[in-house]
Amino acid sequence: MPQIIKVKRGSGSPVSLQVGEVAFDTTNKSFFIGTAEGVLPIGGEHVFAKKTFVDSAVAAEASLRSSADSTLTSNLNSEISRATAAEGVIAGNLATEISDRAAAVSAEASARSSADSTLDGKITTEKGRIDAILSASQADKDSFAEIVTLINSVDTTNDQAFAGYVTSNNAALAQEVSDRQSGDSALGLRIDGVETAATALTTRVSAAEQDIIDNAADIAAEETARIAAVSAEATSRANSDTTLQNNIDAEASTRSTADTSLSNRILTLENASADSRLDDLESDVADHETRISALETTIDGGVY
Repeated sequence: MPQIIKVKRGSGSPVSLQVGEVAFDTTNKSFFIGTAEGVLPIGGEHVFAKKTFVDSAVAAEASLRSSADSTLTSNLNSEISRATAAEGVIAGNLATEISDRAAAVSAEASARSSADSTLDGKITTEKGRIDAILSASQADKDSFAEIVTLINSVDTTNDQAFAGYVTSNNAALAQEVSDRQSGDSALGLRIDGVETAATALTTRVSAAEQDIIDNAADIAAEETARIAAVSAEATSRANSDTTLQNNIDAEASTRSTADTSLSNRILTLENASADSRLDDLESDVADHETRISALETTIDGGVY
């Protein structure tokens, strides 16, 4: 009957082990060995992640990153479309405002030109009337002051109407200048607002582009880390397999040596006399029973 060797075992990591003592965690399927520095994990699922788990984690992470990139790209495209549409509306409003202002200035210039022409006509008419009055006058008018006094005394009604028109025209012109200045100021403020909005949009687009670049760098770094982890796990597993195989080979060699020694002893017993052989056999059996009893408490590491 083959001998069964049981190591110390329990659920969870052992708290302490003697130097060289081996223990097995039945819950997490992991091996531990006692060292001078404490308990050291040496193998098993709890210590080393399964390759399938790492591959699944890498695939899940890649899927998450791909989904995040797609969402970010979609959001960026939406923002670009919205910003482009907003810029189009702003550009259209600005063009309309510029056109309206140009039309208003042109209309005002035309009105002023027409009013000036009308005013020139009235001045010409008034000058003709004054010349006619001077020509028809029989008094000796030898100074400009006397001429003015004469005119004022002869045609005060038209003078007052003319002065009123000039005053009204000057007030209208001043009001138009004030309106144009206010309009130009308001237009400048609107243009400043458009420039500020355009600057803010440029900043947001630049930030979104940087986010995409940073995200791509993070994905590349994550892929590199996952590949390195998988490679390290494969190397660790290969080293562990080599160590285990070496241990198995050493154990097989030890067992072979022990079998040879036992076979030699049996041959020696077979060559002895029956009584001697029986005595020696009984002695060996007793000795083996003693050793087996001792080994039973030593081979079974018990539980922790």
